[in-house]
Amino acid sequence: MSVEELMVIVREESLDAPVLYGVGDVHMNAVLLTRTDAQWQAWVSDERGGVMGRTLQTFDTESAALGYVLFKLRQVTPLRRKLAAWRS
Repeated sequence: MSVEELMVIVREESLDAPVLYGVGDVHMNAVLLTRTDAQWQAWVSDERGGVMGRTLQTFDTESAALGYVLFKLRQVTPLRRKLAAWRS
């Protein structure tokens, strides 16, 4: 999977926008992807932008990391929407 393919799915499924390589809005339950040397790290952010629980995963390929980002977005987006509806 490429970044472009991921973003097509994000738009088609109306998922939250991920924070890819430092671009995007870091907030509670944001899904982030960074790269260091030859490894990619993906996680869900806590209320301070840090790593939530055990969500941090490390990958050897961008494609695998983007697959995890999509997996987490599909989990987080509905939960965030339910919480927002409950608060309003």
